[in-house]
Amino acid sequence: MKTLIVGFLTLVALQLISIEGEAQKQSSWYKISKVANQVWLIDDNGSDNMYVIEGTDSALLVDTGLGVADLVSVVKKITNKPLIVVNTHGHPDHSGANYQFEKVYLHRADMDAAKLFASEEQRKSASANMVQGEGPNPEDLYTAKAFETQLLPVFNGYVFDLGGRKIEVMETPGHTPGSICLLDKKNKLLFSGDNNNGLVWLFLQGCSPLSDYLETLQMQVSRMDEFVTLYPGHGPAMNSSFINHQVKCVKSILDGTGESKPYQSFAGDAKICTSGKASVAYNPDNL
Repeated sequence: MKTLIVGFLTLVALQLISIEGEAQKQSSWYKISKVANQVWLIDDNGSDNMYVIEGTDSALLVDTGLGVADLVSVVKKITNKPLIVVNTHGHPDHSGANYQFEKVYLHRADMDAAKLFASEEQRKSASANMVQGEGPNPEDLYTAKAFETQLLPVFNGYVFDLGGRKIEVMETPGHTPGSICLLDKKNKLLFSGDNNNGLVWLFLQGCSPLSDYLETLQMQVSRMDEFVTLYPGHGPAMNSSFINHQVKCVKSILDGTGESKPYQSFAGDAKICTSGKASVAYNPDNL
């Protein structure tokens, strides 16, 4: 009986250690969850998704979120390997914490946008628009010195070799002129930024014409044998077949068969069309 009791108490202790270890990975602002083999999602307080992809030699951070809290410390709770940081595009909810890193890769066409949104004022403004409730607790704030971040260009076909895992850049202009997706061909994963969200915004200043975005989607369809799962910048993971819904939606807008309604947001007014699981908010003067 004594042996059974000791064994039971040991098991409970191990479970508590495991729970405590998971708790240490969390913060009151960021939430971490493992979503695939050596891939972690960092939830930026419900406003956007960031991802850490780990290889045998290094790791890659997809996007830096709003940047109002200490992202570096959270990433270090996931991996201690040398880190490569990449922005899928230059908007403030995807490049906000660039200042916490020495180097960040992104497409040259979005560098000006990333620089524009790099100020503390812009970060606070983006957070106020996108986050419900109060900002981060004091213990979650980034207190180290900000870097004068070096922005490094990437282009279509550029490959990040993480060791046993290669991540390829896929140019996907539309939401911004320099939007990119990151393809893990071996594991059939596509980290798609804001190109393949359930709702895609195509009405912002600087968005490509809708017809150009359709070409981007059709390019992705032609490569769909290379990926099965989409990990978007907002919302849950989806099957790659979702892109077919996006193509149908955009085509229906362009040929006039889709039913569009008024759309309002903090970023401005637009029209919105839905087809299947996909919705596109667009500027009718930028088709």
